[in-house]
Amino acid sequence: MTSASPPARQGADPRERDGGLGTGALALGLVATGTGLTAALWSGMDWLAWTALVLGLLGLVVGFIGARRAFHDPHRNGAMSLSGFVLALIGLIIGAWLVVPALLGIGTFGEGLTLDECMAQAQGQHEERMCASQHIDEYRARYGDPGGSGG
Repeated sequence: MTSASPPARQGADPRERDGGLGTGALALGLVATGTGLTAALWSGMDWLAWTALVLGLLGLVVGFIGARRAFHDPHRNGAMSLSGFVLALIGLIIGAWLVVPALLGIGTFGEGLTLDECMAQAQGQHEERMCASQHIDEYRARYGDPGGSGG
């Protein structure tokens, strides 16, 4: 006696096709991109850059798993997983673009300081150049044009 396989369901709910991974990836990607763009547009929202970074990482993982499952199973639709993956990648890039310079201490030296305070805290020519570029008008008034001919 042979047992026949159960008949395939024709009207399967689309949410059952990807196991919720596509929806999760898309939601994480949208929130990661939105918080990253918000952090980039408004200063003082640095915590949003961290949120975009973390949610972007999570969205990448969930989107990758969902897209991989959909690739290996012809009954699954991986469009939401793939779009969530792409949006999470965008959110991750924006978050990293905002967080990494702060972590490495590059690009923000001397912000909010006067030229005198900045030059007093500078340790080396690189930081002195950062002070000069941030306070270029005051620097030129005191020390002359650094790029001009000394003639």
